[in-house]
Amino acid sequence: MQATQGENMPALVPELVNMASDPAVSVSDLLRRALVAARRLDVPDLVDWLTSELNGYTGEVPEYRKIRGHLEAMHPYGGPVPLQMAGKGADWLTLLPERGSIPELEPLSKGTCTLHRHFPTALEHDIMKAMNVPMRPHLMFTTVQIRGIVERVRSRILEWALDLECRGVLGKGMTFTQQEKQAVQQIHNHFGNVSGSQIQISSNGSTQNQANTIGIGLEALRGLVEALGTALDRGIVQGEAADELRAELATLKAQAASPKPKWEIIKATARTIKTVAEGAAGNILGELAKPHVQTLLALAAGAAGG
Repeated sequence: MQATQGENMPALVPELVNMASDPAVSVSDLLRRALVAARRLDVPDLVDWLTSELNGYTGEVPEYRKIRGHLEAMHPYGGPVPLQMAGKGADWLTLLPERGSIPELEPLSKGTCTLHRHFPTALEHDIMKAMNVPMRPHLMFTTVQIRGIVERVRSRILEWALDLECRGVLGKGMTFTQQEKQAVQQIHNHFGNVSGSQIQISSNGSTQNQANTIGIGLEALRGLVEALGTALDRGIVQGEAADELRAELATLKAQAASPKPKWEIIKATARTIKTVAEGAAGNILGELAKPHVQTLLALAAGAAGG
């Protein structure tokens, strides 16, 4: 009788495909069901991604969660007005890392209005100091952009489930056989991680993405060089901290120009910059440098191993 009941239970993966294909099914519910499958298949990287989408991000976010907005300021009498910012820092000010959970974002995505977010207090103060007439700034974006994030998550779950189904990994009776679990370890599905690189859903060590990982590290290295240069040009850092950062910047420039960068040096330098960014340099340097520092600290060990 028990075996018959198990056989009559739905297969987890086909059910996941059907849910992801149905726009009436919320992405929040889809994430929870996908989390069940990922845990039962023992795919820790995917579990981490699904959990972050369900609960929100506390640090850097995947590339698809970075929204390009429009700077505005609130005029005390005329309402919101466009805000023009000059200099190298203007571009990153308009890039919003959306850290909200899918259960929070999904209701917003169903609207047709514009939304806005205020900047952290210290950053807001510095922006206002640069204005001839100080007005409170904010970043404006649309619900369509939020919808894009939500639907991107749906599509990625669907692609993963279809890949499993194609390989015969079905989860009949809502469980997976040992053979299905082993088969999953050979599947390399890619989900964007916090640096815009790729998370491989596989427990096996692989060198196939080694060149890609080093390329991502070099991109982060160049980004950090540019971020430090911007911070120093704008006078965000003063005194001994500025002198220390100039020395670290020279080190990074040398490594970026080298045909064989020394990742241990880069990693140590990134740690020093992280310490400065969290201390005397203030929030602006932290926002400029943080994504690149996190990427370098995450990737440097792997790149050095290559």
